[in-house]
Amino acid sequence: MSQTSKPLSPAVYRRRRIGVLIALAIIVSLIWGGVNAVGLWIGTAPTPEQSPLPEGVNESSVVVEAGQPCPPGTVTVMAQVGDSAGALMNRFSSEQTPHIWFTLTNTNSVDCLFNTGSKVQYFTIKSGDQQIWTSKQCSREGLTDNEVQMPAGKTISSPPLPWEKVFSSPTGCGVDQALVVTDGASYHVEAEVNGELSNNDQQFVLD
Repeated sequence: MSQTSKPLSPAVYRRRRIGVLIALAIIVSLIWGGVNAVGLWIGTAPTPEQSPLPEGVNESSVVVEAGQPCPPGTVTVMAQVGDSAGALMNRFSSEQTPHIWFTLTNTNSVDCLFNTGSKVQYFTIKSGDQQIWTSKQCSREGLTDNEVQMPAGKTISSPPLPWEKVFSSPTGCGVDQALVVTDGASYHVEAEVNGELSNNDQQFVLD
């Protein structure tokens, strides 16, 4: 013969409810503590260090928000001359063709946008105060803008382009133009990108 169980008293029910609530509170506390611990661990990851700027280039003090256009004067342009592989040279034999290019350095502490397109690139070669050659007299058809994100404190380079040791003129700037003087003659190359002028004196000699 089965025995009928007695109903629990209200006091017992209250004690059980309290016990369940305490257990839930402990579980929630443990979960929350674990989430915070993970967050703190992730937050201690090392911040990538910014590489030093090239010699002679100082960090900009202009305030700019990340991802916005680089303020005028905060991207440093340097004209370069060398061979087709981008190795710097300052003297060329009669058999060698000088190649010219530029480097750009973002002196801001954050990444910013800068137009590096062929439409806003210009090179000028001088001998003393005399302009010998300028890409402004080359055909400018089909040239385009190219806005890129410049990494903070980083330097990027354009591809080396050949200069055929010729003058430029209103009729063009290519191999059909008059040849320049060589035999130890000294020249200087300048660059302009998006309105920013190169600030270095890049001299080279043609033998």
